[in-house]
Amino acid sequence: MSVKKDKLKIGIFSLSSCEGCLVQMLNLEDYLLEIFENLSLVECRILGVKNGDEIDVAIVEGAVMSDDEEKRLAKIRQKSKILVAFGDCACHGGKFIVKDFDVEEIDTKLPRTGKFRAYPLDKYVKVDYYVFGCPVDKGEVLDLFKDLLLGRIHVSKSYNVCAECILRENACLLDLGIPCLGPITRGGCKAACPSVGRECIGCRGLAEDANIESLISIMKEKGIEIPEYLYNLQKYARGGST
Repeated sequence: MSVKKDKLKIGIFSLSSCEGCLVQMLNLEDYLLEIFENLSLVECRILGVKNGDEIDVAIVEGAVMSDDEEKRLAKIRQKSKILVAFGDCACHGGKFIVKDFDVEEIDTKLPRTGKFRAYPLDKYVKVDYYVFGCPVDKGEVLDLFKDLLLGRIHVSKSYNVCAECILRENACLLDLGIPCLGPITRGGCKAACPSVGRECIGCRGLAEDANIESLISIMKEKGIEIPEYLYNLQKYARGGST
């Protein structure tokens, strides 16, 4: 693989998140060491690196949950040529958006926090590339770095999880009465959950051609209760322009 002569300056940033997606990146281990030989890491809090004011690529994990984070994100965008939304929190708001919905399944009335709300990065700034998932898929992280090093445009997967289940000849969980969100969820995870008999919960957000109404109809026809589906959809796919 031939790479660009000048090393790319990479900055890795975290907003409100569990930092699980950054841990996934670190789990690349030897691959990551090889990647870092071909780029310059100029900022990463979790690794204790802070070397520069201008960067070529900003990889940002986490949702925007405060005015301070909104301002910080604006500064990151201003000093970077390319900005990558990294993980579900950055792409869609992530699990943090659960607190913005009423909880009807319990008797106790829980007050909403009100002060902080969770939003994806592209509500506030232009996002150039997206890496989806909760956490991100290590293979897609490698694809991102390869594209950056080769100067190629990074293109996210547009098909749904069902397409990956078909390739793996998985049994359809909807046919088994399980509330799977695969038909409306963006692929790229290699159907990780359905492949082991677990329903897709939509952690990668909506596929580009997602037909929610059709899925609801299918679930009703198969006698699958809808509320859990709605809860899972709210959990992961509220925000963002993706």
